[in-house]
Amino acid sequence: MLQRIAVVDDSSEFQQLIDVMLQYIGIREIHHWASSLEALPKLIQNPPELLILDVMMSGMDGLNVWRELRAQPNTKSLPVIVCTAAINSIVHQEAQLNADPLTVILPKPFTLDELRQAMSRVAPLWQVAV
Repeated sequence: MLQRIAVVDDSSEFQQLIDVMLQYIGIREIHHWASSLEALPKLIQNPPELLILDVMMSGMDGLNVWRELRAQPNTKSLPVIVCTAAINSIVHQEAQLNADPLTVILPKPFTLDELRQAMSRVAPLWQVAV
């Protein structure tokens, strides 16, 4: 089962919602960052087992964070769930993002079941609690 998950989103309300969902399915170690610029070096230095990443953030947006993570040797295979409320935006136009088997795009808002399905798709080697 996944044990250590990181969430990068500048919305404290979204972070609280994700916490509740992840704790409900048995995840106890959840790391949060509201700033992508603060999160990026920490993610590269000590990658989690799964990253939940918002797209639209101030500073460095989630797509640039994702590109940087894919360019680093120790995070190039990090499973990532990219979340966005602007699903018709650049996310679907980003060919590399859509072709990456370790990345799932999850439109906001989403349900607990949709989150579990996304987690199972990008991290199939780990059993997600039901």
